[in-house]
Amino acid sequence: MSDIDGFIHYLRSERALSPRTVDSYGRDVSQFLSFCEYLGIPADEPCRISQSTLRKYLASLQARGAAQSSIARRLSAVRAYLRYLAREGRIESNPAYALRPARRARRLPRAARPQEVDRLLSAAGGSGPQALRDRAILELMYSSGIRLSELVGLNIEDYSPETLSVRVMGKGARERIAPVGRQAATCIREYLERGREHFRPDPECRALFVNNRGSRLSGRSVQRMLKKYLRKAGLPSEFSPHSLRHSFATHLTDGGADLRIVQELLGHADISTTQIYTSVSRERLYRIYRNTHPRA
Repeated sequence: MSDIDGFIHYLRSERALSPRTVDSYGRDVSQFLSFCEYLGIPADEPCRISQSTLRKYLASLQARGAAQSSIARRLSAVRAYLRYLAREGRIESNPAYALRPARRARRLPRAARPQEVDRLLSAAGGSGPQALRDRAILELMYSSGIRLSELVGLNIEDYSPETLSVRVMGKGARERIAPVGRQAATCIREYLERGREHFRPDPECRALFVNNRGSRLSGRSVQRMLKKYLRKAGLPSEFSPHSLRHSFATHLTDGGADLRIVQELLGHADISTTQIYTSVSRERLYRIYRNTHPRA
């Protein structure tokens, strides 16, 4: 087994990363190894990779105009790969340990205003099977703050109408229970009673949300569906399924929810990931202050 194959296996089995994250790491490391080959360092001689090699790699990315966020992501993947090699005894130490990319600008998430969410959900109205399904999806995403991958991975038995909750499998194979709002619960019930069977799902299919062929709905289909209702509601096309998750968290913090509670609801392993929503709310507070105080 090659070093990179062993690294991929390590990410999947020991770190339990999502398939998308594993693919991203593998792609970034493969590109780095191709650069090393260009410098005359074969993949089976990782001991020849030095901090100078890494600096040249970062310089080449900057010369090609790569965004700082992309450079930081690639360095993170390479650092993880070299750390794995050091652990396996393939290299003595990780040459990327003390290397840091240029600091990237911090971007706040784009959250919809409550009125915009109302317009979006109203645009998804209707009594047909597809409309019932789409409204249930949008209501559930906003009321629970679940990720797109978590949504499409839901099975019927994961939803509990008795406790108004869904069991989701988050990043790193971490399971959590997410709340379901009463309006979302009503929409899910109507979809299950009058919509899902219309799609003629296979009896073996346990997916909560299914497509027109009766199989599990894909994330890409949900993205297309959202774009359709954004156009119908006259809302910015930049909104995404993740924007509903951002909106969920931002509206909770705006309403005074404790950050630890928001962290638990979002399934964040680290509170620092959740703290960005405090900044979002603070921005809104300052804007209100400047617009309303006579001497602001």
